[in-house]
Amino acid sequence: MDFILCTAWVIARLCERTEANAKRRTSPMTPAWLLTINMKRIFLQSSILLALGLAGCTPAASERTFDVPLEEPTRADRPSEMIVADYQQSVRRDDLQTQTDWPVLFGRHRSGATQASIPAVWPEQGPALRWDVEVGTGYGSPVTAENRVVFSHRVDDLEWIQCHDAQDGAVRWKHSLETDAECDFEYSDGPYSTPLIDQERRAVYHFSGSGTLVSLDFDTGEEVWRRDLHGEFQVEPELFPSGATPLLHGEHLILSLGGANNDAGIIAIHVRDGKTIWSCTDHKAAYTTPVVAQLFGQEFAFVMTAEGLVCLDPADGEIDWEIPHRSRAPMSYNSVSPLVWNDHVLMVTGPGPGAVCLQILPDRSYEERWKNRRLLDSQYTNLLLSDGHVFGFTSAGQGGAELRCIEFATGELKWKYHSVLRRSQGLIAGDAMFFLGERGHLASLQRSIEEPRVLSFTQQPLMKADCYCSPAILKNGIVLKDEDRIAVFDLPPSP
Repeated sequence: MDFILCTAWVIARLCERTEANAKRRTSPMTPAWLLTINMKRIFLQSSILLALGLAGCTPAASERTFDVPLEEPTRADRPSEMIVADYQQSVRRDDLQTQTDWPVLFGRHRSGATQASIPAVWPEQGPALRWDVEVGTGYGSPVTAENRVVFSHRVDDLEWIQCHDAQDGAVRWKHSLETDAECDFEYSDGPYSTPLIDQERRAVYHFSGSGTLVSLDFDTGEEVWRRDLHGEFQVEPELFPSGATPLLHGEHLILSLGGANNDAGIIAIHVRDGKTIWSCTDHKAAYTTPVVAQLFGQEFAFVMTAEGLVCLDPADGEIDWEIPHRSRAPMSYNSVSPLVWNDHVLMVTGPGPGAVCLQILPDRSYEERWKNRRLLDSQYTNLLLSDGHVFGFTSAGQGGAELRCIEFATGELKWKYHSVLRRSQGLIAGDAMFFLGERGHLASLQRSIEEPRVLSFTQQPLMKADCYCSPAILKNGIVLKDEDRIAVFDLPPSP
């Protein structure tokens, strides 16, 4: 019976998605055959699932529990008074008084973690709202620096990059770019990329949904330079708007561009004038951001493209090696950025290929340490690094989108946590993990490799579903964004 109920849930979700596709605004660019294929796929999957369920499959299959994504918080999401008390005793009040910035996607080290602490305990109804502002569409995440919040969104055919005061929400400046990016499905028409703040050069860089890279003055919002990279490198349109976020490394902006016909799958742009430094590969773009690591006295850049993982020298773009790693499913894209710990690199794609961990060697080659298709198959959620362990969410079809803690070097599963957070975006600040759930709930867990330890969990959503933007932090506060508004919530220290 559990199997049949689960099958019914899957069928309902498939039909729901197809109906949404049918109801979205029509476009001359929308493939006419797409809905027919989707309906055939639904009936085929439904028949297989029901046949297996009614036949009983094998004894092992019939005994297996199949978790589905949750719609409401459960008892497991209730904080334990003992855990909260232990956490509060372990956190020094002085640790919560430091200035906390989150100037780039996934933090300064692209690990989703910072040593800076912010308060992680709040009332059941959630933390108090400091301010919020209505925004347009887009999945780009907010970033913070110097008591300011920078984000992007789209209204009609204009893509806006805005800077607001973190204390009262006042607009400091805003800058617009024309865009014609379109998504052929019911998802947003962009922007998908996240701005990044360069405090050293007093600049903000942003890659638009239609492929324009722009540099703005951090203090005034005035445009310094811009490049129409899609036009210059003849990047072919995809089913979704562009969503790669550049990496700032020295004076280089390294980006998965997707200029497959011009050896500009990956490109490096100079931050001062926007000129091209180098380009390489014929790969199409992914929805990821690169990461650079210092290993054995050398620099390595790891870039996840649409085809897989590329390792190269960030100084000149010379490629060391490439590893194919992508889903075989049509209309799927690599959307999880690589994660580096010591001399290990983790790449994750879901559903399908799952996780592969590599160890980098002094001669710039690699050895495969472990791989597992089902252990971690994140679709678009970011990975968090702490104490030699990775924290990440599975896809909806693998454990019903649950948070898992995995030892980086061995792939050993330490614990898993099934909740209404579903496919959540998160970060680590000090001894706590913060997550904005797919349905808009905000949760904090103690940073632990032993077991999931809930500190706070809003029983009602703070933001509107679906939430695909990563949170950002600032001193005594957290920044959340959906496709209706951006909001800053107060997280004051406990008395």
